[in-house]
Amino acid sequence: MQRALLIDEIIRHIFQGSLEDGLGTLNALARSCRAWEGPALDYLWTRLFSIAPLLHLIPSVQLVNGIYVLEQTNISPDLTRFHLYARRVKYIAHRQNVKVHPAILSLLTTENGALAHPVALLPSLRSAQISTSNCDIIQACLSLSDKLANLDLDLGFKSRGSHTSNEHIRQYLQEVVRIAPDLQRLSIRGSITQNLLGLVTSMRNLHTLSLRLGSSLTMEVLLAVATFPNLSELELHAGHLDADDLSDALRIQDLPVFPSLKILRMRAHTPVLELIINNIPADTLHTLRVEAEDPSGVSVAWSNIFKAICYKAANTLQNLTLEHHIELDDVDIESAPSADTLGPSPGASKTNTPIPFDDLKTLRSLRHLRHVVFDTTLPPAVSDEEMTTLVTAWPELRHLDIGTTLPSGQAKLPTFLSLNALATRAPKLEALVMSADISGIESATILAAVPRQHALMRLTLACTSTSDPEQVARYLHRLFPSLIEVDGLPEREEEWGRIRDALQRLRLASSPQALASL
Repeated sequence: MQRALLIDEIIRHIFQGSLEDGLGTLNALARSCRAWEGPALDYLWTRLFSIAPLLHLIPSVQLVNGIYVLEQTNISPDLTRFHLYARRVKYIAHRQNVKVHPAILSLLTTENGALAHPVALLPSLRSAQISTSNCDIIQACLSLSDKLANLDLDLGFKSRGSHTSNEHIRQYLQEVVRIAPDLQRLSIRGSITQNLLGLVTSMRNLHTLSLRLGSSLTMEVLLAVATFPNLSELELHAGHLDADDLSDALRIQDLPVFPSLKILRMRAHTPVLELIINNIPADTLHTLRVEAEDPSGVSVAWSNIFKAICYKAANTLQNLTLEHHIELDDVDIESAPSADTLGPSPGASKTNTPIPFDDLKTLRSLRHLRHVVFDTTLPPAVSDEEMTTLVTAWPELRHLDIGTTLPSGQAKLPTFLSLNALATRAPKLEALVMSADISGIESATILAAVPRQHALMRLTLACTSTSDPEQVARYLHRLFPSLIEVDGLPEREEEWGRIRDALQRLRLASSPQALASL
């Protein structure tokens, strides 16, 4: 055997790559050589998606009628083998509802139900994912470690009366606070009780926090979280909070908020979004995802949000995602006013219109944008000239998604000429998602001054007709010779399949090997 294959650092690097081949390869490697057994077992046991493999390590444990039981309850089993493998576990997820007899549970807990030696059970554990629907005391006991850094809790959205069944979750979180002070990431989804919220607000060392709590998220918790000194990433679902109440609470608290925040993902009414963004320190955000959740019939004040974003993050923001989803029937879509009209007419409420370009152009001051997504029911309606204006302001742009929903016939729609502008003005663009009118593309000529843009590799182009697939492929290949993934609307998959085939032939014909044979 090569001596290099006996060096621990080298063999672990190789085994880490073997994870992509499945656990069977690592299992075979662990059995093939004593020198490889330890590293291979480390990778085999580093991630568990159930506690069942650990239970099978306890002597005399059997699965009887769907319940794990101890066949011999009159003796204390030897847990040496259990601990030998349990110390390798770094990630555990409780995705299965595993039923365990209390006799097994008593091996891991004291008689009064408190956790006996939680640090010793999974001493290397760093990440735990718990769902209350699949979690009991034993799962909680096997989700603890003083090295725990990441915790994901799914509490479910249940009625108030059902929370009494989650007492073991409260005990579990108390233990996390006690033995894992260096917990850095916490994610909670579901309806939560006040005593659990109190435990969350005590975790002031958190770096990343996700609270998708529905109406159980209180103003007090939001204010407490806002003062966490190291919090750099935050996700909040706050569609029930009132902007006036939040403004009053911030004024009364009179403390700096979100001092270290770099990543914000938030769902709320427009005034709340604007208020939160305006209270974030300047030049700290580099990623922002906001979802406007305004009530039906209320117009979204994008202009105010965009101005707040530019005021607070013009020098730092790199990733921007805007979301707004409304329910529209066919009549609503067809009757949506034209986006050429920049403002609502007197007395008219324009809630079902695309984001006006006058609002969009405010974002031109975000010179460092690399990733831009407009995830809206009605995509922004921009002309070719307006598309050029936007992308010219974002020289670092790598990803642009302005949606694939075709607007109504009255709205503006970019044409294939926007692709020329993107090739010229967005030299670093790697992925593009947009809707466009490409009628006439086969007869269009590309000026010699338009460069070949070699960065774009993925394109999704929604259009009513793909015209002649061969012509479309030649046009796209001329502008973007590195294109690999090309797609369109699902109902036109056959036409896009022909375009992909034509593009592949063009790539092969222009490859260095093909050119060298000429």
